[in-house]
Amino acid sequence: MKKVLRDFRVKSLVSLVLVFFLACANLWAQATAQINGRVQDASGSVVPGAEVRATQSETNVVRTTITEADGSYVLINLPIGPYRLEVSKEGFATYVQSGIVLQVNSSPTVNAALQVGTVTQQVVVEASAAMVETRTSGVGQVVENQRILDLPLNGRNVTDLVTLAGAAVQTSTSSTRLFGGIPFFGIAGGVPFGTDYRLDGANHLNFLTGVTMPIPFPDAAQEFKVETSGLNAQRGNSSSVEVVTKAGTNEFHGALFEFLRNDKTSARQYFSVTQSTLKRNQFGGTIGGPIRKDKLFFFGGFQGTTLRSDPASQIRFIPTPAMINGDWTAFASPACNQGIQRTLRGPGWINNIQTNPAANFSPPAVFIARKIIESQQSPPNDCGQVTIGVPTRQNEFQYTGKIDWQLNDKQSAFFRFVATTQEIPNSFSLGAAGQNLLNSSTHGVSALAQSHALGHTYVINPNMINAARISVNRTATTYAYTNKTFSFCAAGVNMWCVEPDVLGSIQVAGAGGGFSIGGGGGGGALCCGSNWVPTNYAVNDDVSWVRGAHQITLGVGSWHGRVNETTWFAPTAFFGFNGQVTGMGMGDFFMGNVNRFFQGLLNSHRNTQWFVNMYLTDTWKMTPRLTLNLGIRWEPYIPQNVPNGAVYNFDINRFSAGTRSTAFVNAPVGFHYPGDPGFPGKTGINSKWAHFAPRVGLAWDPFGDGKTSLRASFAYGYAFNSGIWREDASGSNPWGGRTVLTNPAGGFANPWQGSRRGNPFPYAVDKNVVFTDRGLFLSQAYDLKTPIFYTWNLGVQRQFGEAWLVSATYLGTRTQHIWTQNAINPAQIVPSTSPLGTCPPGVFTGCNAIANTDARRRLSLLNPTEGQFIGPMAEFDDGGTQIYHGLLLSLQRRLSRGVSVSANWTWSHCIGVYSDINSNGPPADETYTMPGNRNFDRGNCDQDRRHLANISFVAQTPRFSDTAAGKLLGGWQFSGIYRFTSGTPIVLLNGVDRALTGVARQRPNQVLQDAYLDKSGKGGSVYLNAAAFQLPPFGSLGNVGWNSLVNPSTWNLDLGLSRRFAIRERMNLEVRAEAFNFTNSYRPNPPTGSALGLPGYLVPTNAQFGRILAALDARITQFALKFTF
Repeated sequence: MKKVLRDFRVKSLVSLVLVFFLACANLWAQATAQINGRVQDASGSVVPGAEVRATQSETNVVRTTITEADGSYVLINLPIGPYRLEVSKEGFATYVQSGIVLQVNSSPTVNAALQVGTVTQQVVVEASAAMVETRTSGVGQVVENQRILDLPLNGRNVTDLVTLAGAAVQTSTSSTRLFGGIPFFGIAGGVPFGTDYRLDGANHLNFLTGVTMPIPFPDAAQEFKVETSGLNAQRGNSSSVEVVTKAGTNEFHGALFEFLRNDKTSARQYFSVTQSTLKRNQFGGTIGGPIRKDKLFFFGGFQGTTLRSDPASQIRFIPTPAMINGDWTAFASPACNQGIQRTLRGPGWINNIQTNPAANFSPPAVFIARKIIESQQSPPNDCGQVTIGVPTRQNEFQYTGKIDWQLNDKQSAFFRFVATTQEIPNSFSLGAAGQNLLNSSTHGVSALAQSHALGHTYVINPNMINAARISVNRTATTYAYTNKTFSFCAAGVNMWCVEPDVLGSIQVAGAGGGFSIGGGGGGGALCCGSNWVPTNYAVNDDVSWVRGAHQITLGVGSWHGRVNETTWFAPTAFFGFNGQVTGMGMGDFFMGNVNRFFQGLLNSHRNTQWFVNMYLTDTWKMTPRLTLNLGIRWEPYIPQNVPNGAVYNFDINRFSAGTRSTAFVNAPVGFHYPGDPGFPGKTGINSKWAHFAPRVGLAWDPFGDGKTSLRASFAYGYAFNSGIWREDASGSNPWGGRTVLTNPAGGFANPWQGSRRGNPFPYAVDKNVVFTDRGLFLSQAYDLKTPIFYTWNLGVQRQFGEAWLVSATYLGTRTQHIWTQNAINPAQIVPSTSPLGTCPPGVFTGCNAIANTDARRRLSLLNPTEGQFIGPMAEFDDGGTQIYHGLLLSLQRRLSRGVSVSANWTWSHCIGVYSDINSNGPPADETYTMPGNRNFDRGNCDQDRRHLANISFVAQTPRFSDTAAGKLLGGWQFSGIYRFTSGTPIVLLNGVDRALTGVARQRPNQVLQDAYLDKSGKGGSVYLNAAAFQLPPFGSLGNVGWNSLVNPSTWNLDLGLSRRFAIRERMNLEVRAEAFNFTNSYRPNPPTGSALGLPGYLVPTNAQFGRILAALDARITQFALKFTF
């Protein structure tokens, strides 16, 4: 950790120096607000030439302007917070209004009525600004500081509140290799990488994932705003999340806190037989104040999170000693298979007895089976069932700091940093319970995320302001602590083993169940110092100018992203067994019948990318009641550059013509590499400069009182893919040598047997390198289009009284040119006299079976000599689409008389083509199910939730008289969050290659109209009816649509109760209790299957298909103590 922090300090300094030498950088809207309004006299006539003066109450920052000829004024780029507004003109008494609170990216209307009198006289009004937006046309909601601090948050993650804004769905979270736990959101039907994240107005994106860096903890965050649909040209994407950190003021302020979750006080989890022992401590503090009053301010904060728990009970199935000895009668019996009698087939099997295990069982399988049994704390039962658990130990620490400097009346600046560390030990270091081979994939992680921003604002004159930001974002994640076990070589596999004591991955699936060790999921184990280091540098500058009825903003900029990573994903290797030979996955494992073998070299990946843009917006006050928003944004596409040239293109015409690369002379024909004639540099994709994105919107105040608005807008823009999308190219031949063998002839013990080169690893990469057989490839066309989006909305807002706001908005989003993958080397059905799915013994040509998949691949049939080098190969297809329509109804009460409420309901539908648009990037084997037909995978989007409802509130008891009863009743606060979410989409998978194409994600046939059995959602109930589905005949695809089924809906109620005790003036002690799932209601967790290890995917042949065997958390309690001053 000392080394990590030392690197953090050095690299932070270097990063901040380097960024000043960048050219103009990407512009992001500032973390500010503005005030607009009109000044009139008592008769209603406009008052031109009046001075309008706004004073930030906490820092005494002053901004002034003069009203125009029509009495209107706009004060732009104001820091958020409380304000006092003064309006003065000779012949009138000075108008003073306090109680105005500006929120991030808001533009409230504050009108003033002047009374005849002298300037020294004052008319004082205590009133809040109007809540209705009458100048902007985007749709958004602010989550203010009170809700961030006072709403119950399980884990104290501010991002958990993003979905409270409505129309937002969390689709997944980032894996530990990409700095774990960061949420991915789909907002109003947009793709997860289509959201801008900004902290204090500066870029806050992780270049590798395309989503946010860690957000400051609640006590360090001031507020945030979620916006979508029809955003102005300052925003590059279809939605945005703008967060503002806290800052120092003229008064010292801060907090000390500790939040404790101890599951001894929580309810027992629904399916657990013992009480959870999880203990989570979150502790820290903040302090802010003046260094020099009215001039220089500071703020700092720290939060530490420690998580500890004993192993949680999990049921797994492993081999038994009887199975090793050849007796499978119990394991295959109905008692162990949900009433189904399994029958093993193949050499030596008679009535589920292996008559010659010594000859027929694969020695590596027996070796590993014995090791798995030995690593258990108790032996398996006759069905192979064991109970395992991994102790949890995790530390996360976050540090934040900010300096604000008011240089003079015209200039201000700030510097801010956020640093977050994660430390997760490997499971084998956590005692006997963790030293289980089933836990061998839990390698330890050390991670650091850091974000820095430097900002400057210059008031050129009252109507013109320049604002600039510089930012650096970097994460560094290392699999620093590896579980030491044994290698495949030590188990007796004839292959290359890069580490003698690190086990790769095994996945046993299919009928009868199985197990997974080392990671599973189709790839090797991530271990041995694998690391990922994405960095981006951004500078932005914009000028805002108010001239008459126009507010014009011009911006220009760019940002630069880079990724450095080294992974041991491929060298450790993967073996997959699915039961296609013996009828049971475990049977294939023991017999050594490998369905899929994967291995490659160490992957060293580097890529960089530049983003540039310019924009122009005009907020035109056409009439006192009608505002038109116009904008244009220029944002060219500059593709990612791969410095080592690990990028390529495959063309079927070159393959047919026998055209060979000059860069790698032994490459299969048809491939093109950097250095070959016509290849576009080291990017592989042509730049696209003519990218212009128009925006138009209007806001109409029909009554002219700032209490009602009708708004509409349309926006067009580009959503750039994240840095991880080029990760897999470096793993391909020749650099990474990733190779996939389907049903290798040598089985588990000798997977390279029959391969032209035998075991090809390791090898050196040069011009004359010889390619491995059946390489894994992902090609890209030179003219791939950039994903684009269209958003539009139509809405109405109405304010009632001083505190209530209601709105109704129609939202539309369409995304086109989403990058998906199409398989271009699938296996073909060849003419044969044998039934589909079978080949005569020892025959691999002239028939159609899973065993001869590679021989039937398209390119192998066209040119067997060259085709043998190419295994699964996909190409990027830019034809993916996604469309969303939604109705968003909301009700809001800002804090008034101690009560604030926010509620919304979203009714929507999203339809699109399947694509892997989350954090893990696009492996070459994630392709359209039907090669060449993307519409076969068109269905409900992964983020489709027909109904979303959110209610949050904070209520405080009023102040009472200074009596015993008053002291007892005063100081209480009650808060809560209620959420309702429609069920997530379900994808069913065959689990085996019935189409005989070698393409994954094949779906079954639905043979009954009603696919559901028990919709009660009760624990243990069978939600989906297995009888409604059948495997399609060999050579065909099933009729079940993509995401055509839906899981049960879920809901949650979290409540908090606290009491504040006044210690002395401005010092308080708060005692707090929170309950998550307060009613302790059973809520089903969507059923999952084992196919590819992906959640939400189910396999009808699985013994537990469609059965609800998991529940969302039972009631969890958390207690806190906080001292504030």
